[in-house]
Amino acid sequence: MDEEPPQPDDLDIDHTAAPHKRQRTDSESSTSVDSIPSYQYIQEADVEQVHENGRVYGNNDYFLPCDQSEQDRLSWQHEVFVHTLKGKLTTTRITPSTKRILDLGTGPGHWAIAISQQYPHAEVVGLDLTTWDIETTEAVKGHNRVTWEINDLDVWGSPKEGLKPRFDHQNALLDPAGIKPVKPSPTSKGKETVSSASNPPFNPSVLESEPQPGWDIGEPYDFIHLRDLKGAFTYWEDVYPEIYRNLSPGGWVEVADYEVRLPGIAESGDTSDMVYSSTPRLPTVERLYKARLEASANSGRPFGSYYMHPTYLEDAGFKDVKATQVNVPVGPWAEDEDQKKLGKIFLVLVYMESLEPQCLRLLTKYGDFEKKWTVDEVHEAVEQAKKEILQLAEQAQCEGWCANFKWIVGRKSKNA
Repeated sequence: MDEEPPQPDDLDIDHTAAPHKRQRTDSESSTSVDSIPSYQYIQEADVEQVHENGRVYGNNDYFLPCDQSEQDRLSWQHEVFVHTLKGKLTTTRITPSTKRILDLGTGPGHWAIAISQQYPHAEVVGLDLTTWDIETTEAVKGHNRVTWEINDLDVWGSPKEGLKPRFDHQNALLDPAGIKPVKPSPTSKGKETVSSASNPPFNPSVLESEPQPGWDIGEPYDFIHLRDLKGAFTYWEDVYPEIYRNLSPGGWVEVADYEVRLPGIAESGDTSDMVYSSTPRLPTVERLYKARLEASANSGRPFGSYYMHPTYLEDAGFKDVKATQVNVPVGPWAEDEDQKKLGKIFLVLVYMESLEPQCLRLLTKYGDFEKKWTVDEVHEAVEQAKKEILQLAEQAQCEGWCANFKWIVGRKSKNA
């Protein structure tokens, strides 16, 4: 059966404030969480959010906040993703055999609610590491049948020493999406190694492989969706096998994200150098961009869309790996009125509003390769960066500046 053409989401949405809370659809069920041992459920009451520098975070590690300001930004970001695909929610085919769908890293749940409304025959689960104001999303988006779950799937953590060596061979201002992934050494996950100089006695148990961490998220899914998860994990070479393991035979995974290449920067063929065009540079924006990448390396969870490299999916066993890329204008420079509107929304409500949340925790907690920033330094740099961007747009000098939106899909073999 052919997929019915989905209707575009309305870009003119009124966002109203509401108490910060994720409502679980099974909260009134007579079945307690403790009675389902196969699920790694986290009770909403057990989620302790972190208030830090005027923002609210889901835990002590993940760099993005989960407060109302971030929810508003993610709401507009969802609209841009949907509009970029001309109203579609996914690049894959949803069929009657697609019974279970998982939105991994669902955030405020915009995509999960939309997909459940479009395909009411499917069971949809929205999973995130913390609570969000789902009630507001539901009030705006309407009735849905999504099951909301709270679970931190970063079971591997990050190396204490960070990942600075990974970034030494590349220019931080260049899009890392096309760079072949650098796999960590077998001891990079904090495992202790025994020096041969100590000459310990032979112990057969040493040869036994250590039990590896993994996910326990219930029955397999027919479709697993991830979006905007750059900087969420260190060991993507472990994440994709877990996704593969939790898919039904023949199931699909789709990963979506975007990168904003700074205007005036072009690859010269050598990633150690850059060539600038006549487009005016954005010095503060470039400084923040570079510092953010370096701080993410120090945190052990590198920023960037490198995690969407096809080899990650192929090494995990996925077949039919394909990518879809669409350029979205940054700013209202496009001649087409629809693209002009989209570019303005992305620039003002998504990109500019992402500068502070993407930089604040990373730069104050981990710092770049030179220092840790103060809160005031981050705020001052963000405000100056916004002025530079607006000046570029007002002077009509951002023509050709685009954000690269990308979707990559892979299929689990039916014989797996």
